[in-house]
Amino acid sequence: MLYRIIRPLLIGFGLLLTSLIFLLLGIAFNWFGSYTGTGTIELTKSDVRQQSPQYIFEGSSKKQILFGDLHVHTTYSLDALTLNFPIAQGEGAHPVADACNYARFCANLDFFAVTDHAEWLTKREWKDSLESIQQCEKVSSNLDKPAVVPFLGWEWTQTSLNRESHYGHKNIIIKSIEDNKVPSRPISASGFDDAANASTLIVAAAVAFDFPNRKHYFDWRYKSLVANSYSTCTSEKEESKTSHDCYIKAQTPSDLFKKLKKLDTDLLVIPHGTSWGVTSPPLSSWENQLKPGHQNEEFNRLIEIYSGHGNSEEYRPWRSLELNNNGNLSCAQPTKNYIPDCFQAGEIIRERCRVAAGSTEECNKRAEEAKSIFVKSNPLGLFSVPGYDPFEWKDSGQCKDCFLPAFDYRPKMSAQYALALSDFSSDKTIRYRYGFIGSSDNHQARPGNGFKENQRKLNSEARADMDNEIGRNLLNPRLSDPRLPRSEEVYLDLESQPGLPLQSERGSSFLYTGGLVAAHSKFMDRENIWDSMNNREVYATSGERILLWFDLINAPNEKIAPMGTELFLEENPTFRVQAVGAQKQLPGCVMNSSKENKEIIERLCKGECFNPSDERKIISRIEVVRIRPQIYKDEPIDTLIEDPWKTFLCEPSQEGCSVEFSDEKFISANREIIYYVRAIQEPSQGINGGQLNCETNQSGQCIEINLCGDPKGKGTGECLSEIEERAWSSPIFVKNINEI
Repeated sequence: MLYRIIRPLLIGFGLLLTSLIFLLLGIAFNWFGSYTGTGTIELTKSDVRQQSPQYIFEGSSKKQILFGDLHVHTTYSLDALTLNFPIAQGEGAHPVADACNYARFCANLDFFAVTDHAEWLTKREWKDSLESIQQCEKVSSNLDKPAVVPFLGWEWTQTSLNRESHYGHKNIIIKSIEDNKVPSRPISASGFDDAANASTLIVAAAVAFDFPNRKHYFDWRYKSLVANSYSTCTSEKEESKTSHDCYIKAQTPSDLFKKLKKLDTDLLVIPHGTSWGVTSPPLSSWENQLKPGHQNEEFNRLIEIYSGHGNSEEYRPWRSLELNNNGNLSCAQPTKNYIPDCFQAGEIIRERCRVAAGSTEECNKRAEEAKSIFVKSNPLGLFSVPGYDPFEWKDSGQCKDCFLPAFDYRPKMSAQYALALSDFSSDKTIRYRYGFIGSSDNHQARPGNGFKENQRKLNSEARADMDNEIGRNLLNPRLSDPRLPRSEEVYLDLESQPGLPLQSERGSSFLYTGGLVAAHSKFMDRENIWDSMNNREVYATSGERILLWFDLINAPNEKIAPMGTELFLEENPTFRVQAVGAQKQLPGCVMNSSKENKEIIERLCKGECFNPSDERKIISRIEVVRIRPQIYKDEPIDTLIEDPWKTFLCEPSQEGCSVEFSDEKFISANREIIYYVRAIQEPSQGINGGQLNCETNQSGQCIEINLCGDPKGKGTGECLSEIEERAWSSPIFVKNINEI
């Protein structure tokens, strides 16, 4: 009798154990995973392209304004692959073809670039990416009027916990998509050798939690095995024109530029996310790479100042830590608009001590000790406070008076700080000469995703709600996860750490819809768009298609010099700015879409497309920023950046806003001066516009935060707050003929 009861249980257990062993063996030896492929370019006309508004043959440049996105990831990028797993509330694979189709049918872009991380791109993925981009151009040229112009590139994903060896992420954009002009392999950074490792147990856990979508995790294992089979290329393989199963690596910008030079093709190297504290350690500075070899004027023409990961434009004089002349660190004091994390660490320990009924003297002592330990643990100070709770850290580390700032802001990595710097270590003074662009840094193959402030989990990286513990903890470990190290004193070997502590709970409130790059271009083709980018005749927007012209109107020989120009003047400069607000968007997509297009729109666009009305938003004001680059070693930066230098309020008008101004002190200054403008729109609702949505006391101090995606707070749904969308012109670099 007992045997009859036990026998089916034993059989069931045996079958379960056999299945588990088979699953583990299958994962270990990759019996189930396969290559995901590039997807399919849709072979139908885009109604969105056919109804494209004509931008714009007006203004002083006499050129069209074309809108694009030069920073888009597909799930060939490992981080995009894992972020889009269904277990993490993603949609699964988003191949290269999706980027083309989204640009054509949803975002109505004029140009875009796919820029997957080189560190995890296999030979096959790189080859297929090129073929997919070539197919995109062919199909769009045949079917769309006007056609989308696609570019191919990659991301050099360098980062370091040591501020002295941190250079940051850079996109490399290739002009041509002809086979013989595209490198056989992209060039990657070092330090990510273990990042692609999807172990058997981790994949098995993902399959167990999300068995219906198991194919995604099996394919992840396949990609991991292929990526980890690659070694670093030898010098012989680097020089070969044949693609090999190895990674070409560059440790520094100097190494990168040397290897790019050998490729003998037209390229642009575009830094991005520079002030983002998720990848840049405290005290990171542009000074680290403004030196001979590390700065290359041929490739370094543009900088991405805004993306879905925030704004890196604005400089602020505060610091997270202070460095004295002896090289020793101390905790900086808070200011009205900035609270250092080290200071907040002390406040957290003080409050915990108070709750535990400690004396005032004892609590103050513990607070000072906590600040000291935090500083000594730099850049891993967040590990020094046991039991990380994101709500205790409130709004520390954040730029509270910046427009949609990058999380954990690093002001010395801002675009303004870069433009103010000079290097005098060689015979020729070296300065950054960046034009400004925006892009999305989208990881779902959705270029130009900022045309509407909706569908937060699709149009920003703030997709996973905080109550989805399984997906978030399995694939995206956070600082509050108990498996991460804990100690009251943390002195860790930086070389052994994979990266900075990940604060994805607070960081989710600093993720936005993407920006755009706008190009003043004579014609809508590859050659002219490239010339506009290379000449810096481009500008950035926060996602809205604002029209902007910025010209110096008294250039030599009675000429007009557009944004991006570098020139000498022997008289005071006079400038003209013209700006027109973006068209207001209608819900949904164009009403006369064909049956085939409606199916694409529902599947890919989720029923929301670029769908402009005849009404435009109002430009409320024009702000002028003036920057005077250093003219001697260690000239203090703080007084060299004037933001805003001038502000012009605009009369409400559908026709936009036009102003002229001069700098009457230019000649007497005897130095180069850089000018650029911001065109700022009337307030509107934006995803994560309020960042942490602080509740403040009477002194304006943050007493409680409301995280985006937190079901217990105000951060559910779209996390909308009022913002002022804007466009940033590229600078005009005016050299004084009398400059010493």
